Amino acid sequence: MIVDHIGYAVKNMDKAIHMFLELGYYFEDVILDEDRNINICFGNNGMQRIELISPIKGKESPVNKILKQNGPTPYHICYIVDDLEKEMNQLAEKHFIIIKEPAPAIAFGSKRVAFLYNSQVGLIEIVEK
Repeated sequence: MIVDHIGYAVKNMDKAIHMFLELGYYFEDVILDEDRNINICFGNNGMQRIELISPIKGKESPVNKILKQNGPTPYHICYIVDDLEKEMNQLAEKHFIIIKEPAPAIAFGSKRVAFLYNSQVGLIEIVEK
């Protein structure tokens, strides 16, 4: 598996982008993902790629719980995989639990993503190549 990005939960997309710009990142356009009630923006500093995720104001979002518990924080690592189902099966054998079944994601051009959790590793996302 190859790391694609580190996902950050943020309260305010514009303020987070501004701060990461000061840290040397440049950003793509913000993507509205109405299926998940989140805004997404990818940034890159030439070495690492990050994904900023903020809830859509006034709507219930999976990011709300993370922000309520921890505030703005990195909360997942995303890996690119060749075969989503095969990788999910291998991760299940390593005691990862599927949190979100594979589904197309607008931020990845409708490629499928899945989220898995392991108590020793935390949350990971896998996206098909």
